[in-house]
Amino acid sequence: MARRTMAYRRRRAAEREQRREVLAHLLSRSDRGVLTDTERPLLRAHVEAELRESDDLRRTINGQQRRIERFIAQLAAAHDAIREAEQDAADAREQLRAYRTAEAQRQDRATRIRAFLAEQTTHLNTPEPQPIECRNRFHIHQVTRPGPECQ
Repeated sequence: MARRTMAYRRRRAAEREQRREVLAHLLSRSDRGVLTDTERPLLRAHVEAELRESDDLRRTINGQQRRIERFIAQLAAAHDAIREAEQDAADAREQLRAYRTAEAQRQDRATRIRAFLAEQTTHLNTPEPQPIECRNRFHIHQVTRPGPECQ
């Protein structure tokens, strides 16, 4: 807190304390019925000063309360936004988990399909045997592999 503000507060507190002491003294004299003509206006001035200060304080308090209510509303909105962001993050994590599971299943299927296709197409990668002429005593024909009948 700034020194100037603290000095101002101390001075106002001292003035208020002095005014209250005078008020207490004047009220006790008023109770006994011994107020002089000069003390009556002084009593009125001090009471009016206290009332003004009380009104100022009340206005300040009302302003502070409104400000606090705005801050509370902002804080509630911030909490709501945080909760919403946390929920969005949880939803995104769940969706990512589902995507990863689906992707793992897709990768597994793709691996199995590639293996199946590789197995099914291995004969395509080997050169096709060329037909050869097989002569036996009965006839001449073409075969891909010579067997015992071609001797």
